[in-house]
Amino acid sequence: MRYWIAIFVLIPFLTLAQEQNHNHSEDQNPFEQSTEYVCPMHSQVVRDEPGTCPICGMDLVKKEPKQDHSEHEAENEDENEAKSEKSFTVPESSQQAIRVTTAKAVRKDLQPQLMAQAQVRWQESAQRHIHSRAEGWVEELHADVEGQWVEKGDKLYSLYAPDLVVAQDDYLQLLDSLSDIRNGDSQQSFKRRGQQRLRLLGMSEAQIKALEQGGETEYVVDYYAPESGYITSLDIQEGMYVSPGLKLLTLTQDNQLWFFADVPARYSKQLKTGQMAHISSEHFPSGHWMNTIDYIYPQVDPETQTIKVRIPVNDSIDRLREGLWATAHIELEPVKDAVVVPVASLIVTGMNNRVVVKSGEREFEVREVTTGLRVGNEIAIEEGLQEGESVVTSGQFLLDSEASLQGLGLDSSDEAPAPQHNH
Repeated sequence: MRYWIAIFVLIPFLTLAQEQNHNHSEDQNPFEQSTEYVCPMHSQVVRDEPGTCPICGMDLVKKEPKQDHSEHEAENEDENEAKSEKSFTVPESSQQAIRVTTAKAVRKDLQPQLMAQAQVRWQESAQRHIHSRAEGWVEELHADVEGQWVEKGDKLYSLYAPDLVVAQDDYLQLLDSLSDIRNGDSQQSFKRRGQQRLRLLGMSEAQIKALEQGGETEYVVDYYAPESGYITSLDIQEGMYVSPGLKLLTLTQDNQLWFFADVPARYSKQLKTGQMAHISSEHFPSGHWMNTIDYIYPQVDPETQTIKVRIPVNDSIDRLREGLWATAHIELEPVKDAVVVPVASLIVTGMNNRVVVKSGEREFEVREVTTGLRVGNEIAIEEGLQEGESVVTSGQFLLDSEASLQGLGLDSSDEAPAPQHNH
């Protein structure tokens, strides 16, 4: 009797314990999780309800539940072996939030269409600087307009030079004393020395001969153009005191012009002397000039990051004025069989150039690349990328930042552990 009484007393307690154990096991179910919302770019921001990120202001997205590791352990291990050590996972909802777009790397030929700004300049070898051989004063300036054309032998200026007056007097005295020298060879030697002194001071052969015939010293001596050309620089005025170190004016020959074209430095590997250039100018709608590049300057302009190339042109200054702007189309050799991606996919930093490669539906990798020629909106990749791989063309900067936060970016140390986020 006591036995049955004990059983009836214990049954309610056993039933209550079973119900409590059942409820506790349901609370501890690891596969049932409450819904969480996370920022696509700041994974440490986690909320239990929708909203915006307090850091960047982006809308929070629903966090995808984790799968049962016990059921997919073998599958995940296989995938992890195939993944790159630098790859990281981005949920599809996060990709949509940051509007990720991709493009495939393709293999093709690039034909550069190089158009550069050019300007007319005088040839350096066509310019001649005029200096006075003697110190003195400019009594009269005959060629007094910059841009004036002068013929060879035209009078440029007249100079009073005390040293030249003394040299003329000495030469006339020498001529008077030659009769006292009986040796003919000695007479010619003294005469040549006197003439040479006058030449070195700037007198012409005709002026020396006129001095010998007239026997009178010229106190103001005229100086003449040694060749024909334009006066492209005029640095003296009447009454100025001049010396041999002062440049008086510059004569530049006609039909001695160059086009200087400024080519972007990225085309340096494709530039070669002998390449044909077609030049046109809006100031001459019917004008067209063709010639080959005869010199490529070695330095890069630090301000414009361009390389200067020289293109000779045979045309008169009557049509082409120095300083005139024109457009040069240079024929470059094509780049054959190059791996090409959109320029928009490239991340350029002071340390390297890189792209974000999409290797799976959720898998991404930041990869360093070596770039080549750029043509329009496309750029050749010489190293770091294979044909057919997908690169991110929109949202790559956010993905690159996320990789850096996880310690997987190219600027991160390989030994540095990925940062831990406390949710």
